[in-house]
Amino acid sequence: MELWRRVILLVFVCVALWLVKLASLAPVILVRTVDFTEKQEKEGSYMGVRIMTEEKQRLSDMPLNEYIAEVTGGGLFHAEGKEWEGLFSNVMSITEGKAVPKEWSKRLPSDQHPMKVLFFRADEPPVNTLSVYFRKANDRVYISRTKGDRTEYLELEYRVYSDDDFHFGSGFSNYPTPPTYMLFPYRQYSLYIALVGLLMYIVIPRQKQHPQAIRYPLWRIFLGDVVAMLIIVPFFTFPFVIVGGSTQAFTEGWPFLLFFWPVFFLGVWLLTISAWFASFSLVMMNDRLKLSTHKGEREFSYKDMEYFQPVIFKPPKWLIVLSWLAALSAKGSMRVGATGRAMILSGAEYGSLSIRLKNGADILINITDQMGSTLLKGFERIVERLKQQGVQEKEEVRVMRSLGLETVRLPVP
Repeated sequence: MELWRRVILLVFVCVALWLVKLASLAPVILVRTVDFTEKQEKEGSYMGVRIMTEEKQRLSDMPLNEYIAEVTGGGLFHAEGKEWEGLFSNVMSITEGKAVPKEWSKRLPSDQHPMKVLFFRADEPPVNTLSVYFRKANDRVYISRTKGDRTEYLELEYRVYSDDDFHFGSGFSNYPTPPTYMLFPYRQYSLYIALVGLLMYIVIPRQKQHPQAIRYPLWRIFLGDVVAMLIIVPFFTFPFVIVGGSTQAFTEGWPFLLFFWPVFFLGVWLLTISAWFASFSLVMMNDRLKLSTHKGEREFSYKDMEYFQPVIFKPPKWLIVLSWLAALSAKGSMRVGATGRAMILSGAEYGSLSIRLKNGADILINITDQMGSTLLKGFERIVERLKQQGVQEKEEVRVMRSLGLETVRLPVP
């Protein structure tokens, strides 16, 4: 149950993080005003310099009506109906810097692009009535309305996105950027999904324990879960943030997965260890020890025990050597940090209690953390009971090398 508690939390949190950067590549329509008179006057202009080619000169010399027909290429339609009137009014207000209702302002680009444009999904009214005229990326359609003695125009551009629009560091790079609710439509559900996972982590009932059971403190287990999640969340998310999209991290930024996700899996491993700690309990019966772990319950008779002794777990020598080699090869300020980590690793040790069975197998129960602080409160009662039952005590400290912290190591059934 303790393992499932953490699996559910992990899955819900990771799904929530995935949805935060899950981009929708559905086509959109960009709507902006267009002033054909100004556009004609600027024909041939580029970055403040006017270079008039024969074609640009021809367009510049046209009567305005002919120029509009040339530019629109037959894609000019007259707007009718309240929906088009509302669209015209709000686009004009935005162009003039006036305030518009939230339902319209939310359609502005998310990057505050200086272009005064509004975004619509291709299936949204009223732009969906023109969908037959949009056949490929960047197709344009123009809408006009007559207001008093002048005619106003809107340009509708069909924009199509792909994985190629996502780049390392800059993320989504097709400007102007669609509003967040369009580009990342599932982000709105992420917080709720994460909260559901957290709620299930809290409310899943814990297994009832014997009143005399010896267990690891709940606050230490919770702290272990927090540390694990502090590793899991950022290192799971980094590739998505760097590339700009969850799916694109696999198609465009897979090297970042290879770099960051090993640390993410380290966090998952720490969460698993926390589940082991939460599942552990030890009950001293009259004639035997009853041990409960994530694998189930085991019982060991005192008559089958030969002796017990203290054990110290230390990191493997090869790992210590590698850490010092890394420290020596580092340069500048990085050497200081690498040396500190190597020193901590070299001095790390976990205290445990070993019970040797008469068949030669060992029961190893973790007692302290790497700083020597007692993890398993009440372990002294275990020692006293073993002595009372006539199990021999060996004072010699046994040293074992291991990659990971273990709550308990039991013999194979």
